[in-house]
Parts: sequence; structure tokens; C-alpha cells
Amino acid sequence: MHLTLQRHIQYMNKRAHQITHILEWVLAVVFLLSGAGKMVNSAGFGELISSYGLEWFSMLSPVIILIEMLLGLLLLLHLWPRFAATATLALLMVFSIAFMYGHLVHGIEDCGCFGSLGQKMPVWATYLRNIILMAFALYILMHEPKRAATSLDKNRPSLFFLTVLMTIATFWTGYTWRPTTFFMNNFAQAHPLLGCEINQSPIGRYLQVANDSTYIIWVFSYSCGGCINSMENIKQYQDVADRFVPLAVTPDPDGRKRRLLQFPYDAIYVGDELSGFIEILPTLLYVEDGKVKFVIEESVPSIYSFKSNYLEMSNDEILKQISTPKSE
Repeated sequence: MHLTLQRHIQYMNKRAHQITHILEWVLAVVFLLSGAGKMVNSAGFGELISSYGLEWFSMLSPVIILIEMLLGLLLLLHLWPRFAATATLALLMVFSIAFMYGHLVHGIEDCGCFGSLGQKMPVWATYLRNIILMAFALYILMHEPKRAATSLDKNRPSLFFLTVLMTIATFWTGYTWRPTTFFMNNFAQAHPLLGCEINQSPIGRYLQVANDSTYIIWVFSYSCGGCINSMENIKQYQDVADRFVPLAVTPDPDGRKRRLLQFPYDAIYVGDELSGFIEILPTLLYVEDGKVKFVIEESVPSIYSFKSNYLEMSNDEILKQISTPKSE
């Protein structure tokens, strides 16, 4: 009887150990995919944080990406698993609270958790996914045994692998952490379309504007990582101006790419007709009185930032932005 009970306990412990390892790998894959998806455009992820109404925290977007990558690698390599599980549980709770705030206060429906690798999920599915992942982290924390410190020699290959990958992730995240360019800031010359009459510009071949209306014109590509990361923000722009007009430089004749990315607008295909005027994707133009009032490049600001930082600018402030000399 005692021997049978002991074997049963050993079996249950072994089974819990196996389940723990599986859940560590699952969490590792989720966090690595999440971090990698955001690394494609860390500046775009910062704008997404701004759309939650947490504008000041957008500066932490590179740090958040690197923390996700670090936790994913720690779980994958089974390095300090109890610490990694604790940190993962805490981070998931913070993410869930932030998404709840963004959804209830600012109407955010896509958390953007996986950056350009993710597809939009229903709000209830986002909450359910986070609850399941938190349950995984809690299970790991409860069943992962406390271990004595492992010798450095034993962990040396894993630590080397961790260091190499985190170094690559840091450089990649830093490379894509480029703030949105407004009016070609700090350049000697303004954007070539700034102040132009739209109807007399190359865009006039595809769109004739009325002087008594305002327009948001978004030039993008279906294959541009920054454009894809900006799509959730751009979906909120439909009520900012009288008309929202997307112009695509890549073809999508059967609408497959648009449906795959869940982009709700039919874009006008312009190909390379705007070459020489639009050199950076995505580019957003705000048109008022028939003229381009300002240009935003690199990524799309959150609607919160757009309304508070751009629409409220006076003409004198705009001219000051345009005439800013190039820094040495």
C-alpha cells in the first residue's frame, strides 16, 4: 500500500514536471513571437501604446520588446524558470490591465500584441488568451521546484546563446525605433508635397478634392512592416476628416491581402506614380482648403496623439516646424 502510494506520487510529480516543461515552451514561443513581431517596427508599437491614452509610456516600447524577448528565451532555455514565470505572470497582468483600460476608455479593439505577425482577435478572445497564459505561468510557478544555483560552466552554452540573441534583438529594436517624421523635421527643405494644391499634384490623377472639405490621404504598401503595424491606428482616422483616402503602392487585385490584414477600406492602386514625392512608407497627408497642411512619415501616430499634437497646431507653429534647419 505504502509502495503503491509512493509510486503514484512519483508518477504525478513526473507528469507535473513534463507538463511544466511543455507550458514553458508554449509561453516561450508566445513571448518570442510577440517580441519579434514588434521588433519589425518598435516605433509603431510606441504609437500603439499612445493610442491606449498612455502617451508617456510609449517611450518604453523598446524596453517592453526586449523584456518579452528575454523572458521568452529564459523559458525556452530553462534558465531561472521560477523567476521567468513570475515575471511573465506580472507582465501579462500589466498587459491585460492596459488593454482593458484602452478598450473601455479609448475604444481599442486590437491589442497589437504580436505586431506585424498578429491578426486581429475579438476582444473576448484577447482576454481569454491572456487568462490562459496567466494560468500557464501560475502552474509553472507552483510546480517548478526550487533549485540550488547551477554552476556557471553547466549554463555557459545557454548563457552564450542568450547573450547573442539578446544583442541581436537590442540592435534590431534600436534600428526600428525611429520616431515619426513630421514635416521632414530637421531637414533643410520641407516635404515636396507640403503646401501643394492636391488637385495640381500627382495625387490629383486619383483624387480631386473640394476646398471646403478636409482629407486624410494615407500612402502605404501591403508588404511594408511599418504600414501593417500602423493599420490599427489608421482605422481610427475615419472620423478625423471629411474623407479618408488610402493609396496603395502595391497591387491587390482580388482583395486577398486586404482581407488577410483585415483592412476595412478599398485602397486606390497608384503603383510607382508618386515616386519622387512619396519616398517613405507609410506617409500620411492632411489636406485642408485643397492644400497639404502637413505630412507625417515613418508610422501613423495614435488618434490620441494626432488630435492633441497635430490638429491643434497653429499656422505659426507649422511654419516653425517647416523652417527648422538641418542639425549638424
